Amino acid sequence: MRAVDIVKEIQKLNSAEKHRLKEYLINALTASSMTDNFLEEFAERKNKEGYQCPDCESEHVVRFGKYTTLVGGDEVTKQRYRCKACRKTFTDLTNTVLYRNRHLDKWIKFIECMIEGYSLRKSASLTKGVTHITLFYWRHKLILIK
Repeated sequence: MRAVDIVKEIQKLNSAEKHRLKEYLINALTASSMTDNFLEEFAERKNKEGYQCPDCESEHVVRFGKYTTLVGGDEVTKQRYRCKACRKTFTDLTNTVLYRNRHLDKWIKFIECMIEGYSLRKSASLTKGVTHITLFYWRHKLILIK
């Protein structure tokens, strides 16, 4: 099922069902928050059957250092990997909607706003620190997920 189909199904829900879905998503997403724990859990789920290069799909992958980024004012350490076959590097977030995202901690609020059906400008005012233009691109990242 594509993300567009999921959004259409969410729009068919009545207000009580939307509220329950929103509460469930908020609890599920904020349980681990967007910190090191979240990134570790995300990497574990994504790579539970072994690491694979997103470019050539080779399973000959090695760890290739770590790097730090700022997420919500906190420094977060992320693992890099390198494919032995094609020699390209990647992270756990490569080929996901969170790839190259500087506001990992703002996605939860944005998803809440999408479920509520708010406009991009209203979502931007509630998300604080992210413009409506950025939210436009985030929305399209979510819609285009296969």
